[in-house]
Amino acid sequence: MNTSLKAKICAGIAAAVIVLGGGYYYFHTRTDAPDVAIKATANSIEKHDLKEFHRAVNVDSLLNSGYTGFVDGLTAFDNSMTPDAREAVKNFTQMLREPMIITLKAALDSYVATGDLNAKKNAGVPEMLQRTGLNNIEVRGVKNVQLSDADRNEAFADLMIFQPELGREFPIQLVLNRTEDKNWQITRVQNFQEYVAQIIQARQSQLGDYLAKASEINSRHDTIIREAEQKYGSILSLGSLGQEQTRDNLKTLFGDVIKPDWEARKQELAALPIPKDAEVLHNLYMQICDLSVAYAQDYETWLEDKNTETIKAAEDKLHQAQALTTEAASIAKRMTE
Repeated sequence: MNTSLKAKICAGIAAAVIVLGGGYYYFHTRTDAPDVAIKATANSIEKHDLKEFHRAVNVDSLLNSGYTGFVDGLTAFDNSMTPDAREAVKNFTQMLREPMIITLKAALDSYVATGDLNAKKNAGVPEMLQRTGLNNIEVRGVKNVQLSDADRNEAFADLMIFQPELGREFPIQLVLNRTEDKNWQITRVQNFQEYVAQIIQARQSQLGDYLAKASEINSRHDTIIREAEQKYGSILSLGSLGQEQTRDNLKTLFGDVIKPDWEARKQELAALPIPKDAEVLHNLYMQICDLSVAYAQDYETWLEDKNTETIKAAEDKLHQAQALTTEAASIAKRMTE
């Protein structure tokens, strides 16, 4: 069974169960050991046996514990939030608890029964997976399966995942309980708040890194463009557009400096790792570069053909680039406040 596909279940809450299937660890042979629930979970997924799955997993309890951790993790380490704002976020997300858990449970049942999340019917699940960072995890194994010292009807297990955004392994701590008929069930995940908080912190760090590097690239190239604009004014001050030498000097400026510099800027920006929260801003940067390159090309062409339509097209691209630059600056400022 494909590991990455297994991870894409129910905002990572149910993923902690789904990914247990197939080949990562050995099971004990005792029928009354908590490992039996883990093995049963794996078998039920492989066989698409929904009934066996629900015997091995208390889905309602698991999803509820995971959702609570998700909500708490969203706000726990955001120091910029006021207590009132944090409480408002919690209240809002709690309003969504019941419908979201119903959707997650339906997606989980669909996956176990058919191997398909049925994302079209269970809207919101792919987004939840992305927000929790469990859409691209790699399962590394299960460790530390042990009975509780305080309660012999409770056990714990660490589901080891590799999280690319964290750049390291993280243990998802599963709790198992013995039912009245003496069978073991996976019942909840107890450190999902910590996991979500670390994902948020990592994303904030990555966003800050992107904004700093993009700002440095843009500032450096803005300096070159300003110098080119000064050179443009100097060329015109020494001649006129009606003179061939003036037009040749401008063609050299646009062909050898302005256009190549915008192309180089785009290459440098495109080479940056792009956090999801920066995608809109990054796309604006790419559009600005493309429009500026096209403007320089059209202006260079106009210096040759002297066609009115050519200079109009160049000026239109320049105005679009300027408008997008203003928009991008506003977005970047909000992101850094």
